[in-house]
Amino acid sequence: MFRKGIAPVVMFFLLLMANDAFAHHPSGGAGAGLAGPIRTISASTLKEGKWSLGIQAEFIKLDTFSDRKLLGFAEDGHDVHTFDSVFHASLGAGYGITDDLMLSMRIPYVFIDDIKEAHGDEPDEVHRHGDVKGIGDLTVLGHYRFVKIDDAKFESALLFGLKVPAGNTHRKDINGERFETEHQPGSGSWDPMVGISATKRFDNISLDANLLYTIATKGAQKTDLGDLLNYNIALSYRALREKISLDLILEANGEWKQKQKIDGVKDKNSGGNELFLSPGVRALFNKNWMTYLSVGIPVIRDLNGVQTDTRFRTVFGINIAF
Repeated sequence: MFRKGIAPVVMFFLLLMANDAFAHHPSGGAGAGLAGPIRTISASTLKEGKWSLGIQAEFIKLDTFSDRKLLGFAEDGHDVHTFDSVFHASLGAGYGITDDLMLSMRIPYVFIDDIKEAHGDEPDEVHRHGDVKGIGDLTVLGHYRFVKIDDAKFESALLFGLKVPAGNTHRKDINGERFETEHQPGSGSWDPMVGISATKRFDNISLDANLLYTIATKGAQKTDLGDLLNYNIALSYRALREKISLDLILEANGEWKQKQKIDGVKDKNSGGNELFLSPGVRALFNKNWMTYLSVGIPVIRDLNGVQTDTRFRTVFGINIAF
């Protein structure tokens, strides 16, 4: 039975890797009768033999540095870059191998708008690089639910996965020069992930939390983009339970990142911690179609050195389970 269950997953994974035209993970979902989060990873899993397919769009708006500010940073000896926004369009899938074990995967198409920078050794010039776009890295994530207490309505799951270097790492700017790895759609690195999630339910309310740690390895152009810790907590309320079910969601989504290293040298203007407060809404149609929208506003910023702040970020998606 296990071999029959894993075969579709392996076939789908191979299709993703073989097709460059195929552009966050579909979660197990809380199901038709239960509320659930958007960005936070729930401990719930898909039932054995069930699929979830989804498309997601994420837009991140940044407080871009002006040319004057870039030149000022360069005069102070800082190598600083800035860009206007980041857009991800992702395709994802999830499959229930057993009732307690689920595998999900996602691959994005990445677009970064209007990259420019100034260097401390050239304090009188702003370098304009233009836009970059392309297929990003494939992420595969497993959920193993090792605790399920029905009477207490509590679940917990182990998270484990791998970011596979399937993305573009040789994109060039408007001057014909190769973008630095941090601006490439792909990283060129194999990055393992490990984490844990927990879910507690109270009738129409769900409380979810998760930690997910990504261990960055050296990728393209001898660049280590830095380890990443995602920490999330979400409160979800099933406000409507009719033909269309509606969840009102409030999440706190945090991201801590190490400084990146290029050929072993740390970039002092990289890494740090940000926490977003993210209200959202999720609608469920016909028990298997789901759409969601979330807007994240930064409430804590503790970034290293000189970096562009995030103004806001939004995520919208559609999932179907069958």
